[in-house]
Amino acid sequence: MQAIDKVATVTIAVTDQDEALAWYTEKLGFEKRVDQRSPAFRWLTIAPPQQVEVEFLLASWFPDRVGRNATWVLSTRDCQRGYEELKAKGVEFSQKPEVRPYGIEAVFADLYGNKYALVQESAQVLTDEATKAALVLPDVEPVIAALDLPSL
Repeated sequence: MQAIDKVATVTIAVTDQDEALAWYTEKLGFEKRVDQRSPAFRWLTIAPPQQVEVEFLLASWFPDRVGRNATWVLSTRDCQRGYEELKAKGVEFSQKPEVRPYGIEAVFADLYGNKYALVQESAQVLTDEATKAALVLPDVEPVIAALDLPSL
């Protein structure tokens, strides 16, 4: 047995949980996962709809950490399109999509100044259209016959 199975929750320090919930759901398209309240605090988590392993905890009990989280990397299949979509929703970017050794990256901040890198990894540089085209196999029989390969 291994002591740690997986990362389950990542904390984002926020000033106002309701304000943060609205920003992350309306601007980034995240969805609310858990909203449990007690007299002492509120456990509120969000995540992108496709994300199943990790949730983000919007924690208001770290006022000295608001806006000071390390940069989180958010994966995308199309950085340019994601950049344009988020910018149209009012997300402020400090860096437009730029080619990096690991892929294409754009950087933005949330309403509290926490930074996020929107990254299209090199292996994901194909657009959705190119991916779909790659899945449609051409008639390979003439190509195989032309290679005149020996039988197995």
